[in-house]
Amino acid sequence: MKERKSEKLSLKWLCPLTGKTHPAGVAFYNQDQGDYRLKVDMLPEDKVLYLKTSSMTEGKVFYRIEAAVRRNGRVTHRAEVGTGYASVNEGYPIYMDIGPYSRQLVLEQGL
Repeated sequence: MKERKSEKLSLKWLCPLTGKTHPAGVAFYNQDQGDYRLKVDMLPEDKVLYLKTSSMTEGKVFYRIEAAVRRNGRVTHRAEVGTGYASVNEGYPIYMDIGPYSRQLVLEQGL
């Protein structure tokens, strides 16, 4: 089976007060799972977040952000650590709120 290379998407932190953005990492879309794998620069290298569609209503797509929970080196389940939303028509950017961070994480198409 030939492995497909996923497009690299950019992640940015958005300050809600100033509107300024700062680089935050990268994301990759996993077609088999139907979710995004987020590599956030501020998190340890082995800490991966996942962005999954949870619902759609009134022109918006809503997402949940999950973190893999490990025991004895194995992933036992995923826990919700944040939420996100995007416009149904535009798709990008996807705005995300994650746990204790005051800035929004934004997924943009392309780098």
